[in-house]
Amino acid sequence: MVFLSQFKHFMPSRNAKLHAIIHGAAIEAGGIGLATAQIPGDRFVIGAVQISMVIQIGSEFGEELNKAAATALLQSALATVIGVEVFNGVIKYAPGLGNIANMSTASSVTETIGWTTVKYYEMKENK
Repeated sequence: MVFLSQFKHFMPSRNAKLHAIIHGAAIEAGGIGLATAQIPGDRFVIGAVQISMVIQIGSEFGEELNKAAATALLQSALATVIGVEVFNGVIKYAPGLGNIANMSTASSVTETIGWTTVKYYEMKENK
């Protein structure tokens, strides 16, 4: 995430920066998911990418988040995608198909968490 998220510095607007942060994290999470599908505990590595993404999104909205606050925000957003995770848990151990499923699940879950976090901050900002 370190490399991909640096592209946000070249973006002219906050919306473009948010796109760079979220899509960069989704690409990284997908890569991790593809490479580590059959390894137990890959969720911890992907979770670290997602926490970093939430912290960066918060900083774009002027919020200073620590890891505990980002984790709490991430957990509430993660509740919306539990069904996808259950499905992925069933097929992720099949070589080939499991890797592709884990990659797409990691990317889509990261995208969902990112845009849910953006909506949270936009609603908070508009109050």
